[in-house]
Amino acid sequence: MNTDLKYDNTGNIDTDYYVEKAYEMRRYYLALAFKKMFSAMKKAIVSLIPARSAQGHTAH
Repeated sequence: MNTDLKYDNTGNIDTDYYVEKAYEMRRYYLALAFKKMFSAMKKAIVSLIPARSAQGHTAH
């Protein structure tokens, strides 16, 4: 277990540093979660669109 802690100028544990690290971790997690969610939604929506066959569909 890593017990190296970051301390501020007064010798106390630097809580501002760890709070910012926690926010950074949360932002990263939420970004991944939203990306995964939107990808799943896009896949579901695309699956609802009927596939078009090349036969019988001409450009003219």
